Amino acid sequence: MKTSKKRTRLGAALFFIPIAILLGVVVYAFLTSSTSPNGTLIIRAQTSGKYYGSMQIHVSASVSGTGGVTPFNLTLSQGAYTVVFSAVSGYTAPPSSRVAVSAGRSSYAVGVYTPIPAVIAVGESGFNVTKASALAGVTPVIWVNEVSGYAVMNISPVGRVLIPPGGNYTYVFETTGSFSFAEGSHSGTVSVS
Repeated sequence: MKTSKKRTRLGAALFFIPIAILLGVVVYAFLTSSTSPNGTLIIRAQTSGKYYGSMQIHVSASVSGTGGVTPFNLTLSQGAYTVVFSAVSGYTAPPSSRVAVSAGRSSYAVGVYTPIPAVIAVGESGFNVTKASALAGVTPVIWVNEVSGYAVMNISPVGRVLIPPGGNYTYVFETTGSFSFAEGSHSGTVSVS
């Protein structure tokens, strides 16, 4: 009987030892993560999805004198930080943002860049501009009809477009080159780089 009791105790000990070790690891991980004086700031940048889907972009950003190219992460002590995103040609840069970093946690700063559209007004005496510039796959080119009737536009490579009075037509050129547009006897070009 003594041997049977020893085996039972040994079996119980062998059963509870792994549970005790696992519990110790969980408690240690919790204590070290919650007592860490630092947090992580994750910095990203993307385009707005108004004219096409949003996408991640790589831009310079800085936090309290430390900079990088998005996306990047910084380990910072608990506190409030100002994130400054750089200017990018063809986009309106996001304003600086203030982000709180908590100990043992992750915080996010996402800069949203909005493409600057090229607006071409169609008036009774022609276009307000006859030469416009755009970035391929980025810049929305918007023709706005300011006449009382329909504007019948011929836009390369789109073709014929009818724009109602007070209406507009938006197109994003996907390839580089020089593209023409015309309405009646008036014409112009969009240079896409």
